[in-house]
Amino acid sequence: MSRSSTIQSVERAFAVLRALDPAGQAVSLAAIAGSTGLPKSTASRLLSTMVGIGVVEKISEAGYVVGRELRAIAHPGVGPSELVGVSATYMRDLVDEIGEDAGLGVPDGDHVLYIDQVQKSRPVQVQDWTGERFEHHTNAAGYVFLAALDDEDLDAYLARPLTKLSPATETDPSRLRELIESTRRNGYAWSFEVWAEGVNGVAAPITDTRGKAVAAVNVFGPAYRFPGDRDQRAIGRRMIETATRISRYLGA
Repeated sequence: MSRSSTIQSVERAFAVLRALDPAGQAVSLAAIAGSTGLPKSTASRLLSTMVGIGVVEKISEAGYVVGRELRAIAHPGVGPSELVGVSATYMRDLVDEIGEDAGLGVPDGDHVLYIDQVQKSRPVQVQDWTGERFEHHTNAAGYVFLAALDDEDLDAYLARPLTKLSPATETDPSRLRELIESTRRNGYAWSFEVWAEGVNGVAAPITDTRGKAVAAVNVFGPAYRFPGDRDQRAIGRRMIETATRISRYLGA
């Protein structure tokens, strides 16, 4: 291969990378080819190569996003705005599949702070929790964050006075410890009307390049229909799959 053709390949590869959305929205092959001026076949070959080495990731038929390997090199940290942008496509897929709202929560001291919510149009919906804070022991996302604590920090949390948000909110330290151990084993957590009467939820952790839980993806819906007669373990595995894909995008 000549020097000029090698340089041209590098230039084309960078053109493809520049065509990807920095906010994490999937970009189709047709859009990438159009914005770079490359034939679709050439763009497809470049993308396939970059997918193979983790620089680009393909999200089913939705298109392509920046891959975990490049993300880890370029930006090992992660902030709320990036989390929202990266998670949006994955959360919409989750909402379409499960049929309930999905929220994105981050740890904020001893609380979960919800920074985004994707809503499903249904006759009966839960409210938009974006901007709201809830103590960790009062919702599924909080169970996920408690499960990520070391034993000393977990003991300190469980030793504090624990607020009840609903009659079902668990405040007994021994029982909470059992729920947290179950979360550690399963990789996801369910909560049943502990957050608010009539609302059930399930959550899984999103991790960064160091393996730290930096966020949780959370699906919630009215208790009378969610999860209903659906397999809770299957939904839990789907939550893990979504959280893992977001984590991989972040470089985990």
